[in-house]
Amino acid sequence: MASNSTVSSSASFIIELQNISRYLSLSSGFFLFVTGLVGNFLNMLTFFSLGHYKQNPCSLYMLTKAMLESSALLVGLGTRILSAGYQIDWSLTNRAWCKIRRCWIPTNNVISFSLLAMQSIDVFLCSSPSATLRQKSNIKYARLIVIGIFIFGFLHSTPFLFYQDIVTSASGATSCITINAAYNQYQTYFLNLCLYVIIPIAVISIFGLLTYYNIHSLNKQQQQQRRTLSTLSRQMTRMSMYNIVIVILFVAPYGIIQLYALLTTSIAKTSSRIAQENVVSTFSSIYFYGAFSVS
Repeated sequence: MASNSTVSSSASFIIELQNISRYLSLSSGFFLFVTGLVGNFLNMLTFFSLGHYKQNPCSLYMLTKAMLESSALLVGLGTRILSAGYQIDWSLTNRAWCKIRRCWIPTNNVISFSLLAMQSIDVFLCSSPSATLRQKSNIKYARLIVIGIFIFGFLHSTPFLFYQDIVTSASGATSCITINAAYNQYQTYFLNLCLYVIIPIAVISIFGLLTYYNIHSLNKQQQQQRRTLSTLSRQMTRMSMYNIVIVILFVAPYGIIQLYALLTTSIAKTSSRIAQENVVSTFSSIYFYGAFSVS
């Protein structure tokens, strides 16, 4: 009797956790989705109307990134809200969508984070006291870099079109997963941790600190020398420093959860613990999109 009571209590606890996960997915997801689309639209409108992206590399990076962030919210976050909040997942019923969605999301994210890294590097170059380094911030180079990043992003994620598929387990459960074991290990260890978390945070933090040092040094110089850093460059610098905080705030927790999942893979877990971890994992996957929503 006690055993039945324990099982019933555990089942009720799991159902309650599932309801919490659904509520968090809907509330946080919708908030990031709406504010992100509106914010990115206003950013794109501002960049297009001012036209700085035609001459300023940092503006070009930020405009392109705003477009990709809108795509990430629509394709990535939008479908995740439907899946986690309403149990609507087209990738479980449409093989083409299973492949395309899984291919586009890492393509989008890798390109977006690469542009953010280049934005941080460009701001550092613009703020450098060295005229040689400042000349490296060139719109012609920036256009080539953007093209190169897009090519790399698409080529990097192309294997998903071949290795991602709909699989039905022995119990009848359907999932859209990576069927190649080696590539699955690659995305688990390198894509999710390195390309999404470690490398972006490291690059923008290093060049952000170097930029801060440059600005601090300029502030100690005479007024005439301080004017060598244009108003636009100062604005780009402030926005870049802001992006450092945003990425650390939203991306770092996702990386911690991914690392925890890897470290506890071989540990036997109860159904209650799995349900608790699913709540945290689902929320961190949605919270991750805050990097694309409020930047």
